Amino acid sequence: MVRSLLELEDAATIDPEEFLQAALRWHFSEETGSRLWLDLAGQLGFDPLSDIRSFSDLGKFPDIAEHLRDRPVTDLIPKGLAHEPAPSVFETGGTTGSPKRLIYTDRWVRRALAWKTAELQEAEFPAGEPWLVAMPAGPHAFGNTTRLQAKALGSTLHTVDLDPRWVKKLIASGENPGAYVAHLIDQIGHILRTQNIAALTTTPPILAELLLHDELTDRLRRNLKYLALAGAHLDDDTYELIADALPGVLIQNIYGSTMVLTTAKLRNPTVPPLDAVYEGYSPFVVFSVVDPGTGRPVAYGERGQVRMTHISSGVFIPNNLERDSAIRVPSSEGTAGDALKSPMPLAAFDGEPVIQGVY
Repeated sequence: MVRSLLELEDAATIDPEEFLQAALRWHFSEETGSRLWLDLAGQLGFDPLSDIRSFSDLGKFPDIAEHLRDRPVTDLIPKGLAHEPAPSVFETGGTTGSPKRLIYTDRWVRRALAWKTAELQEAEFPAGEPWLVAMPAGPHAFGNTTRLQAKALGSTLHTVDLDPRWVKKLIASGENPGAYVAHLIDQIGHILRTQNIAALTTTPPILAELLLHDELTDRLRRNLKYLALAGAHLDDDTYELIADALPGVLIQNIYGSTMVLTTAKLRNPTVPPLDAVYEGYSPFVVFSVVDPGTGRPVAYGERGQVRMTHISSGVFIPNNLERDSAIRVPSSEGTAGDALKSPMPLAAFDGEPVIQGVY
C-alpha cells in the first residue's frame, strides 16, 4: 500500500499529507529505506514517523546536501528498490562547493518526462522541428532528459555541451572566461548556419552573446519559434534585450534544481518571464520561501530564501536550502507548499560567493 501510493502517476489524485506519511514510512523502514536515512534517523532528535505530521514540519530535518557530496551512491538507494533497474546518477553543477550526486530512477524519469512534454505541448513548442540545446550534459541531468524530451516530441536534437564547472573555476581564479564562451558561440553558430533551428534552449549569458553577432541573430529571427532560458539568472534588462531582438518568439524562463530532480512548473507557460509564477509538482516536489535567519515562512508577497523538497520512492530530500531567493506566492488550491515569483541568486551561500558564470 505504501509503495503503491508513492508511485501513483496522477498527482491530482493524491492527498499531499497522506502521501507524505506514506513516504516517511517507506524511507524510515529497515525493510525499504536507504542506508543514508536509516543512519541519520538516530541523529535527528525526533521521530519522523510520529513528529512529522505535515509539510510544514519538514523544516525539522537537517539539510543533507553535504552527505550527497561524498557518500557512496549505494547508500542513497532505498532497499525497497533493490530489484528495480539500477538508477542513473547525475551531479549538480558545483556552484556551492563540490558536486552533489542524485539518483534518478526510471520511474521518476518517466514521470517527469510526461509532465514536461505536456507543458511544452501546452506552450505550442514546435514539435517535430529541429531543436538546439546548448546546456550541460555529461554528469548533469539536463543533457539526458533533453534527449528523452526530443524523442517524445519527435524533434531532431542538436547539442552543444557546456561545462559550467570550468567556467566557474576560471571566474573564481580571476581569469576571463571569454575564450571558452567564444568556443561555445563557434559551435552554436555552425549549427545555426547549417540547420533551420526552430527551438533553442540555452542560458541567458550565452544567448546575449549570440545576439552580438548580426548573422546569427538574423538566422534566429528567420527560424526560431521557441526559446527556453535556464541555468543562470534572467534579469529584466537581459529579457527585454532578448525580447526586442527576437519578436514573435515564445520565451520561457526555466527554473529548477538537480536537488529536486526536475524543473519547476510554469503556472502559465505562455506568460512572459517577468510575470511568470513557478510551482512544484505537489506532492512530489514542493517549494517554500523562508526567512534565512529563522527558517520560518515569509509573508506572501515578500522575498525569502527558496527551500525545496523532493519526495518519491527513490529519493527523499526534505529540507534543501537553495542558492536562490524568490517572492512567496500562494500555491494552487489543493497543493502543498508555496509558488515562487522572480527567483534570483543569493550573493553568497554558506559563506561562499555564488558564482554563476554562464550557468
